[in-house]
Amino acid sequence: MRMPRDVTRLLPRLSGLSRRRLPAPGRACAEHRPAGCQPAGIEIPVCGAPPEQEARATLKDLGCRLVRQERWAALDAALREADSGRQLTPAGHPAAQLLCDGAVQDVAARATEAVHQGDAEGALEALSGFIASLGPTTHAPYMALLAASAHITTAWLWRDAPTCPLPEAQRGSALRDHMDAAHLLLRPHPPSMHDSAALAAARCAVIEVLPDPAARLAADFEALIAADPACPEHLRAYGRALRPDRLGTWPELDRTARRLAMVTRGTWGSGAYAWMWFDALSSRAEALSHVDTDLFAEGLHDILEGCPGRPVDAIKHQNLANLFAGWCAALPEAPAGSGTDFAQLSACLDWIVTDHLRELHPELWGHGASQGSSQAGTDVAHAVIGDLFADQLARGRSVVFTAQGIALRPAGSASCTLAPCAALAYPRRNLRDEDPPCLT
Repeated sequence: MRMPRDVTRLLPRLSGLSRRRLPAPGRACAEHRPAGCQPAGIEIPVCGAPPEQEARATLKDLGCRLVRQERWAALDAALREADSGRQLTPAGHPAAQLLCDGAVQDVAARATEAVHQGDAEGALEALSGFIASLGPTTHAPYMALLAASAHITTAWLWRDAPTCPLPEAQRGSALRDHMDAAHLLLRPHPPSMHDSAALAAARCAVIEVLPDPAARLAADFEALIAADPACPEHLRAYGRALRPDRLGTWPELDRTARRLAMVTRGTWGSGAYAWMWFDALSSRAEALSHVDTDLFAEGLHDILEGCPGRPVDAIKHQNLANLFAGWCAALPEAPAGSGTDFAQLSACLDWIVTDHLRELHPELWGHGASQGSSQAGTDVAHAVIGDLFADQLARGRSVVFTAQGIALRPAGSASCTLAPCAALAYPRRNLRDEDPPCLT
């Protein structure tokens, strides 16, 4: 289906979406801020406007603007094109999901106020006008998706509302009410009928309120991943669903991650194993006792280095390098008895920074896998990098990040000529026999 001309005029970038990612500048980042107040001895470009951040903001803004203008046909067409083309942002986030996030932005803000006050009826009422404006959804799958997205977003608010005055049982009941409503809206629209990854992802999001959800988990998520294997968000969502506090167990998560790594080997290598454990490890310290750290590290290598015939482009590569480095820097403290494995997991930070990091995306630092403020992220990244190269800095050398790799500059050198360090460029730190001298 062709997108209406008014949508194309409204946002030319959207009409240029490729099947797999948004158009983006040819270099890794469109804008670099000056080094500014970086710590002495560390020189790394700070990306002022990462393509991933711009793409997400652009899609969310479009969804929000079309809702405020009540241009429902244009929004339906935009969702349909993004979904049918499996369009992804530069780092692999589904464009259709971001359009939905933007479309429900205003109604979610109203629902948030009700949730914080413990007003379950008020939260439902906050959605009623928006859903009514979408019209009948029985024969309109993408309007049903928007209505369901509003309920799913509000359900997550109830799950993440620790300061809510309602008792836990009542918060759980409010969450299920929204999930049930979302399920009823999605029920007339089987994803297979529309070849829709967006509908499949929404159905997976409400799976916990279906009869015997654990029995449906594998079939529904693996159908979603098969429909859109290049999207890491689906693997991450599956991993979160298999946590013990949701619908699975740690052994089940590990077995499933191994199996999906085999199924998606042509796309991710061993990367699916890392993607499925990614959020569990960042939020649950006890998960460290159950993950295969060797396989996890191998998965990170495969994600960052790509697979044969599927190289990782520069834009995606730097987003991933910052995401994983920030995640490693924010790992929870290791539980008792997991010292060796945890040390191996923490050591990933070293080779990710030295072998892959070439510029700083501050929003991916400071809070692990979640996005933090730009200044806080910059400060955390500088501190982490400074610790990694403390020995070199103590000798008075400068550590310079360039597009070709990391170089060291002797103390007191007035020249900007860089002396590349072979030891730092080696792709597997654990395979180095020794660190050869890097200055002559």
